[in-house]
Amino acid sequence: MTERGVSTKAELLVDIEHAWTTLNATLDNLTEAQMTVPKDAQGWTVKDHIVHLTFWERSVVVFLQGQPRHQGLGVEETLYLKGNDDEINAAIYQEHKDLPLSETLAQFRSTHQQLLKLLETLTDTDLQKPYRYYLPEEPGEGDGPPALNVIYGNSAHHFVEHLPWIVALVKGTPG
Repeated sequence: MTERGVSTKAELLVDIEHAWTTLNATLDNLTEAQMTVPKDAQGWTVKDHIVHLTFWERSVVVFLQGQPRHQGLGVEETLYLKGNDDEINAAIYQEHKDLPLSETLAQFRSTHQQLLKLLETLTDTDLQKPYRYYLPEEPGEGDGPPALNVIYGNSAHHFVEHLPWIVALVKGTPG
C-alpha cells in the first residue's frame, strides 16, 4: 500500500477522520464473535488488530506529551529501542490478548479522543517540528521525521493499512 502522506494539520485531520470513520463503520457491522473468533495466520483476531492500533496510537499520544513512546506501547524500553516492529507487536499481543472486547473498544475510542484533543492545540509549525523536539532524550541519530509523519503513520495510515486485513479476516480469507 502506498502511503499518501499529508503536509498540513488540516490534511492530517481530514485523513484521520476519514480513516477512523471508515474503520469504525466496518467494526460497527461486526458481531462479537466475528471480532473474537476468526484468527489470521499470526493468530490475531479483529480484537487483536484493534488492540494493536490502540497501542501504536497511544504511543503517539505520549510522544506528543514528551514521554517515551515505549510507555504508550506498554513495552520495555530496550525492546522498543532495539527490537523490531514484529517483536514489539508480539509483546503487545501477549500482554493484551485476553483483554475483553468491550474494554478493547473503550480503550480504542478513548485513545483516539486523547489524540484528537492533543491535536487541537498544535499548529502546522508544531507538527513540522522533528521527532527529537518532542523526545530529545531518546537515543537515535539525527532529528527524525516531522511529528506530522509520526502522527499520520500511527493513526490514519495505520487504520487504512489494517482495514483490508480485518475485512479479509472476517470473510475467512486472512491475508
